[in-house]
Amino acid sequence: MGALGATAIGSGVLLFNLNRTAAYANMEAEGLHPADYPFPQKKMLGTFDHASIRRGFQVFKEVCAACHSLDLVYWRNLVGVAYSDEEARAMAEEYEYTDGPDDQGEMFERTGKLTDPIPRPYANEEAARAANAGALPPDLSLITKARHGGVDYIYALLTGYTDAPAGVDIKEGLNYNPYFPGGSIAMAQNIFDGVV
Repeated sequence: MGALGATAIGSGVLLFNLNRTAAYANMEAEGLHPADYPFPQKKMLGTFDHASIRRGFQVFKEVCAACHSLDLVYWRNLVGVAYSDEEARAMAEEYEYTDGPDDQGEMFERTGKLTDPIPRPYANEEAARAANAGALPPDLSLITKARHGGVDYIYALLTGYTDAPAGVDIKEGLNYNPYFPGGSIAMAQNIFDGVV
């Protein structure tokens, strides 16, 4: 391998590592890059911690579901991952779903079943914006795939609320979070020690 090949490989390694560090972050466009947290599913041959998934869904139901949806997650998706068939079925049955039409062409209400999606907090996008000062809370079904840093980003965002540094103005109704692009986020801090 010649000097040119060694230089190319060295440059590639340098760029790869710079892209993985917080120092590389473009705060305005991307937000601060999160640290690389040691979540077990990120390891080669790693697996998900099922107790943590169960706890995470509890937090979603009690905190996040007030504003965010899980449009691509159905009750059946929880079976064998965090809940038994009976537990997931019981959670689904806590909700009413519009179904039909029946034999007379009328829509009707029925209790939920495993094949139903987890209910949305708002009927439509306009209702969601109206309830959140114009901001649209994103659907969380695929959020770790849609954001740089994946699970590291979600963890950093939820735990990264802080006071804005000197010289940074945050508009009324917004909150400072360095991990959110631009630093201003409509979502207030919702996760506190000992609350959920």
